[in-house]
Amino acid sequence: MNKVIIGIDEDTNITVLLNQGIKQFYFGYLPKEYYEKYSSQTSLNRRYRVKEQFTNLDKIYETIDIIHKNNATIYLALNSFTSNTTMLEYSKKIYELFYKKVDAIIVANITMAQFLKSQNYSKIVLSNLFGLYTTNAVKFFKGQFNPYKFILPRDIQIKDLETIVSSFPDDKFECFLFGDNCRYSESFCFSEHGYDSVGFGSLCNFAFTNKKPIQSASASFKQIVKNRKLNDQEKKELLNKHFLDLNSLLDEIELNRYEFNSQNIAKCLDRINRYDINYLKESKKDFIRLLNLLKSLEFPKAKEILNKLKAVKFEDMDYYPTFHKLNNKAILATIRIFEKHKNIVSYKVPSRGRELYKLLNELNENETYDYTKSQYQL
Repeated sequence: MNKVIIGIDEDTNITVLLNQGIKQFYFGYLPKEYYEKYSSQTSLNRRYRVKEQFTNLDKIYETIDIIHKNNATIYLALNSFTSNTTMLEYSKKIYELFYKKVDAIIVANITMAQFLKSQNYSKIVLSNLFGLYTTNAVKFFKGQFNPYKFILPRDIQIKDLETIVSSFPDDKFECFLFGDNCRYSESFCFSEHGYDSVGFGSLCNFAFTNKKPIQSASASFKQIVKNRKLNDQEKKELLNKHFLDLNSLLDEIELNRYEFNSQNIAKCLDRINRYDINYLKESKKDFIRLLNLLKSLEFPKAKEILNKLKAVKFEDMDYYPTFHKLNNKAILATIRIFEKHKNIVSYKVPSRGRELYKLLNELNENETYDYTKSQYQL
């Protein structure tokens, strides 16, 4: 557990975590003055809830002392992906409060990295928000800031991760133990989630629950247009025929399930059942999504399609969505990969690891990872 790093706040029982072997921590601090003026929406460490911040200076100073007395480390997160004049001003104030007390400072934008460099601060940690997916990216930022540690993106492929850490054996890296359910790279997402200030919750969740599938052009529209045996009316009828690709049909099923429209779900399942099996397996990602959706539907047609698809086999997948938080064997496989590389000095889990780190206590070292027996069972 000494490589696990966990985000803490004022409600964290730091003694419990230390007793469980956790040795690395990070935190964000939200000054009262800043919060009263700008709320937690534009937090300086990109956490949008007040409860995810320290707001009491004495409390965090006390926590830092406890951590250091137990030979553990703690980082300050100034993790906003941008810094306007006001944010930079307050970030500088926070820097002055903590730079002599913390073991390193995590930053997520060039403005803050440049500021720390101008202060001759040597313990700069580059956040995963820098989007370090390649050796060229790491090489560039190493030349610019000579960071104390690089945090790699949460959705990076395992093979790319290993290429990077192997190419820079003298540099320290932090990785995510698994990804989360966001379909985008956090490194290039500039959406504020709005947990506390917007009634509908996160923007991405609002977009999903309110999205509407659109009709796509028939895949054979060129052949239809060029077909000289058809008159204009016949072509128009064929082109107007309702067509949805697999991904769009899956979207439509999820939306109709949300609206409890079983009739439309049945229609979508009937369309999917007509597809050739080779079409369904063209996209591994869509295929896995289809499997998971079919398993959750109590429709005879869903069971029928699922039985038909179980015989389809794929090679092992090598990207983070495979290493899912509910799959202990996959997590164990990832840890073993991380342990091969001594310069991976820390790893974390999404949601700042407040509770999910407990999964690590459930792992059986004798287990081997078998994709066919994972939650994505084929």
